[in-house]
Amino acid sequence: MLPRNRLTSVLLTLAIQASAASIRQTYNTTELQWGPCQLNTTLLVQCAKLLVPLDYTDKIGNRTLSLDVIKYPAQKEPKRGSIILNFGGPGQDGLNSMLSYAPIMGPVTGGYHDLISFDPRGTGNTLRFSCWPDDPTNYYAVLGSKMAGSADSAIGTIWAEGQIIADKCYSQLGETGELVGMAFAARDIMSIVDALGEDGLLRYWGISGGTTMGATVAAMFPDRVDKIVLDGVMNAHQYYNSYGEPEMTASTDATWEAFMRGCIANPSNCALAHNRTYASLEATMWDLLTTIRNSPPVFAGTYVLDYSTFKSFLFNSLYSPSHWPSVALALDDLLNGNLTTLATLILGGGGIPQQDQAILGIRCGDKALRTDVLADLEPDFAAYKSESGWFWDWAWGAYVLPCAQWRTRARERYEGGFWGVRTRNPVLFVGNTYDPVTPIVSARNMSAGFEGSVLLTHDACGHTSIPQPSNCTNEAIQRYFLEGTMPAPDTKCHPNVPVFDPKL
Repeated sequence: MLPRNRLTSVLLTLAIQASAASIRQTYNTTELQWGPCQLNTTLLVQCAKLLVPLDYTDKIGNRTLSLDVIKYPAQKEPKRGSIILNFGGPGQDGLNSMLSYAPIMGPVTGGYHDLISFDPRGTGNTLRFSCWPDDPTNYYAVLGSKMAGSADSAIGTIWAEGQIIADKCYSQLGETGELVGMAFAARDIMSIVDALGEDGLLRYWGISGGTTMGATVAAMFPDRVDKIVLDGVMNAHQYYNSYGEPEMTASTDATWEAFMRGCIANPSNCALAHNRTYASLEATMWDLLTTIRNSPPVFAGTYVLDYSTFKSFLFNSLYSPSHWPSVALALDDLLNGNLTTLATLILGGGGIPQQDQAILGIRCGDKALRTDVLADLEPDFAAYKSESGWFWDWAWGAYVLPCAQWRTRARERYEGGFWGVRTRNPVLFVGNTYDPVTPIVSARNMSAGFEGSVLLTHDACGHTSIPQPSNCTNEAIQRYFLEGTMPAPDTKCHPNVPVFDPKL
């Protein structure tokens, strides 16, 4: 007789397979026809289109969806099969993102694999989720953008704005909202695998939101997993089954503190250091946040540096340690009454390009919980506050409050859970010690549910293993893709250079 936990795993797997059997798996297994990409780039990439079912739950319908697919060809021979990349969000596109990431991720894999990506549902031209395509007054664009801690009345205000967002998206994209969830995207991925005409097995590297995508496709198709790397790991349990995802902020404070400690340790490259100690810098930053909340400064007579804008800037800056010297300079100038440097960084934009409201269409439709009572979210709010003192309020208006009031559900939601998942080959998880949005605890929690998986600790700062690289981490990922070799359990890799090092 099987042990209880193993028996539960087998029964769960059989149930998932039985459910999946009633849904069309693929549509088009013809090999992809590659040609030039209509993209502004000198990178040698190729593009193709693939027809897949618009609705995988419609067993007799024939409506199709055209996926835009991109390939960054292998740089070395002999080729060893394709690796599908997903860049996260969820809601980040694949074609334009490939142009930025392929030159970085390609060498890490060893260069023997074609790198493949696609515009997931809700992004690019693939059922693009745009709730207000025409917003000349910028009215909808700023809804939900305030931080919950910006004023005593902020939570009630952004809750009301969340209702407006949910209603507007429903009226604009009611049916589309049912077709853009991760389960359908997982089936799209397997349709791409079939159309590649290789061995029928999935090789995949997902970062950030792409880790929940990878966990989902691995759990839905465990027998087709060759090699999967999940890097910068989200808690998929919370993604599907909670109003919010408070574990996201479990390392945010630690990352901000690493910024301040790194500054003090490297005063020659950090304008904030001066003759400060860590304790005095921390106190100065607390005072600055309080001042901007209560008495926001005005720049050039027209621009108000409000609390929400400033705190969003601080949070977003934690993603990329290479930018920290510039951030420190802007903060030091601000403390001395000069807003120019900070305004230049904020108004200059940068960061991950937004695909309209794709993050809402995908994330909200996948969530199980709905409510029209704000008090129902109190346990989640308390959890955010217990996880982070500095940044507890950053995500509420962005998606937590709109998602709670969302009016559509993904036509297929993955409901099989992430415990006792036994894949054909083990999954490699990579988690940062100081990641502001996908903490190491989430990587541990997800790895615990995948039999035989290993968690590699990337002892660095920033979001995913990419911003503060480590030869040790890169070599482990390369050995995994080329040889199938897993790092030893409890392996910890250190970055090549510390934060605030000019070489970063």
